[in-house]
Amino acid sequence: MDDKAIVIGGGVGPMAGVALHALIIENTLTDGKDQGHFDVQHFSRSADIPDRTAFLTGSDARNPAEGMARTFRCAWAALSACGKQGVGAVPCNTFHAPAIFDPFLRILEREGIRIPVLHLLDETMRFIDEAYPGLRRIGVLSTSGTRKTGIYRDLLAANGRELVELPEERQADLQDAIYNPEWGAKAVCPVSARSRELMAELTGLLAACGAEAVILGCTELPLGLPGKSLNGILLINPVLALARALVREADPCKLKAL
Repeated sequence: MDDKAIVIGGGVGPMAGVALHALIIENTLTDGKDQGHFDVQHFSRSADIPDRTAFLTGSDARNPAEGMARTFRCAWAALSACGKQGVGAVPCNTFHAPAIFDPFLRILEREGIRIPVLHLLDETMRFIDEAYPGLRRIGVLSTSGTRKTGIYRDLLAANGRELVELPEERQADLQDAIYNPEWGAKAVCPVSARSRELMAELTGLLAACGAEAVILGCTELPLGLPGKSLNGILLINPVLALARALVREADPCKLKAL
């Protein structure tokens, strides 16, 4: 039986989709030939998908769910044309806030788009349980939108773990590291030194507050902090967790060992 195609709902941000695509390739076992890799449908349609934090904080009334559903409509048409099944994901933490993710799934169901979509945060927790089961106090760096929803707090609590967050007065600095129009991670590629230094400083602050590891809970953050650790602090990359989950669901026999 053929393996499934993988669908990336990209553009949120654009480099996060590229990073996910690369990690899918890096975590796939092959026979050394191009043909051993998965079919990947990577759609990056940023212009049609409003900013997720802007929606959650009320500065933009347009729900990003609608634009992403149009992306998956394109993917469904492509899958149908080649007779393939697929499994999909959206590499954006903030997109998984219930106010966005739940309407997105409802649109797919209503339109008969039968592409199972993995949940980034759930897969991140599964990755932690499998790779680092002893972790109890976990820091999270995330956008203000993700922080406002409390989705990581609730997920960690449900799994018997404690959330360590930045002091409220430092959240604006993290937002700047991501969104600053001159030097933020969304504006400059590769990530600027100023943004990387600020990300590193805030990661260290979480460690000083007792975090045993830090979840890079915005998909721009691993672009600036690409290692597995920083100054002895374990870094959890949700994009890696998602890539491995997509390979597992497409064909578990092709998933490389950690």
